[in-house]
Amino acid sequence: MDITITPVTAENAEIAGRIIYDAWGETYRGLMPDDVLDGRSLERCVGRARENCGNYRLAFADGEAAGTVAVLPQAREFCTHADSGEIVALYVLKRFQRQGVGKALVKAAADALGRDKITLFVLKGNDNAAWFYKAMGFEFTGKELCENGMTDLEMIYFKRKK
Repeated sequence: MDITITPVTAENAEIAGRIIYDAWGETYRGLMPDDVLDGRSLERCVGRARENCGNYRLAFADGEAAGTVAVLPQAREFCTHADSGEIVALYVLKRFQRQGVGKALVKAAADALGRDKITLFVLKGNDNAAWFYKAMGFEFTGKELCENGMTDLEMIYFKRKK
């Protein structure tokens, strides 16, 4: 499979928004309240990607849109490691999972951040994502964030591998 990563621009932000919208539906049903999932909209997902396109990357697998990642060069203030960068979103459509797309997106995020420490949060109960991040070298910090009846678990990656 040929995987290419490209920056998100105003012109292709709709693709990133569609991936986020579809991946939420595929991944989170049963892991978060239905009203949260049912309350989201494609337009809002596209709008968020368009507004923050400089922070997003798109993955294409054999020419098809497969996933997206969003980063913050400086982790948010509530993160344990304030001096880290942060992956704030990583979504891979189910049909492209376990084919190297997620790994390519994490590498692209790490390259974009250029930091030795990277923070992210994974939804408690999303065991597939937690397993993936652990396989990529992330470790749980023990910090939990609870909001809207959901718990996110903080993970950190130290020292990028070359």
